[in-house]
Amino acid sequence: MWGARRLRPNDRSRAMRTNQQRADALGVLDPDDPLERVTTQLSVAAERSAVVSVMVALGLVALILDMSIGAPLTVAAAVVLAALIARIGSLRAARYRRALELIAQGRGRLPVESVRRARQRLLDPANRERLARALDVIRVEAGRPPGECHAIRPLYSVPVVRAVASDLGELAGLVRRSGGIRGLAATEQLVTDGRSPLYGDAEAGLRQELARIRFLLTSGDGDRSPFPAAGGSRSLSGGSTES
Repeated sequence: MWGARRLRPNDRSRAMRTNQQRADALGVLDPDDPLERVTTQLSVAAERSAVVSVMVALGLVALILDMSIGAPLTVAAAVVLAALIARIGSLRAARYRRALELIAQGRGRLPVESVRRARQRLLDPANRERLARALDVIRVEAGRPPGECHAIRPLYSVPVVRAVASDLGELAGLVRRSGGIRGLAATEQLVTDGRSPLYGDAEAGLRQELARIRFLLTSGDGDRSPFPAAGGSRSLSGGSTES
């Protein structure tokens, strides 16, 4: 029992943080907003995982005391806890995707914790460099001769990406030079969302999306990164990304 009690403060603390994030969203977002729904689901999952964690601890104590219920209780609770952890991870990813959507729509100033954290991540120079390099990798890989391409077929259309290679290079440079927050959010959506035009077969649609993101990156939305751009950053093709 003592081992179970020691776990409870941390479990309650995690559940309280999730509940606070839910409270932040209440009254700010529409009740039907996906972020509101996923925040509520996260709160429920966090509370359940706290309860199941206690059950795991109780099972371990029972095992130590050589009680017959120890093994089945520990195994059953551990299986449920693993499923809850997987669900929490999925819900957190969904929450971040919705936060990106809100920021890209120009709602990045919402007083919601998940939106604030997404903004902070987008403005981090390391994250900007990661996004820029992802664009560079796709552009350089698509530009290789057929014999040098990877045996595994890429998720994107090679001819489409080759046609917009210069646009992707320009976008990578803008991301490195600390573009507007809406453009950074839209760039991350472009790279990480498998449904984005980057992974489609329509060149015109991708060009239109790249033009839209370029406009958002260069617009004065008042949400540029406070960090200076890294000097002399170079793309994978060897040339400087800064003009």
